[in-house]
Amino acid sequence: MCIVKSVLKILLLLLPILALTVGLHSAEPTKIMDIKNNVPKRVIISKDFIQVNSRDTVKVDIVKFPLLTNEQQSFIERQIAKYRSPYIMKFIDAFVRRDDVDKAFQQDMSYLQQWSYEIVYQSDTELTFKLMRYEFTGGAHGNTTVKNFNLDIVNMRDIVFTEKFKALDFDKVAAYCTTYCNEKKIPIFDEKIEAYPEMLRLWNFTGEGLLITFPQYSIAPYSSGIIEIHIPRKDLVGLRK
Repeated sequence: MCIVKSVLKILLLLLPILALTVGLHSAEPTKIMDIKNNVPKRVIISKDFIQVNSRDTVKVDIVKFPLLTNEQQSFIERQIAKYRSPYIMKFIDAFVRRDDVDKAFQQDMSYLQQWSYEIVYQSDTELTFKLMRYEFTGGAHGNTTVKNFNLDIVNMRDIVFTEKFKALDFDKVAAYCTTYCNEKKIPIFDEKIEAYPEMLRLWNFTGEGLLITFPQYSIAPYSSGIIEIHIPRKDLVGLRK
């Protein structure tokens, strides 16, 4: 079992390299949000997986930007790996021995961790996208978490919020989001969304403004899913402090 675990860890460490060598025959179009002028340049998303045991799997979408330099591509892969790798290792460590454990209990449920992307905006100098982690480890349903990336691909660094947007008033942003949910008939927990410091934790810039992502259970029940609210630049002016 130790040998199997070691092999899995090696495969995990090789994921950034596999991203450069995976065959183009497995490529498929990326999901693109319905925001004007945000269509990315050529993007290839390929699939890879790690078989943790006889039933449990880690499925990984690998993103490749063929028009970027190798150095830029490596920068993007490092940023992703810093966030993704610990979660993959935690899943493997938790379930690599599950075959032996479950034989005694005669369980046959399959567990899954799956990684996917949503490209929000790309230009010659900047790239912004979301990395989604869906995980099912039993229970009524799985859960999806989101990590946002806003990258300067020329200087190869993270872009901070204040570089793109003036300081926003949390109360005004909360009121804007409440109105949006009401107009779209999205059920939320309370009559209005309360302002809180983590409100702008998941953000992406677009060609037209600001995209805010609210994770499951943050402002609404599970049935409402992950809520995305796009605020155009013309509306952002009125939301400043």
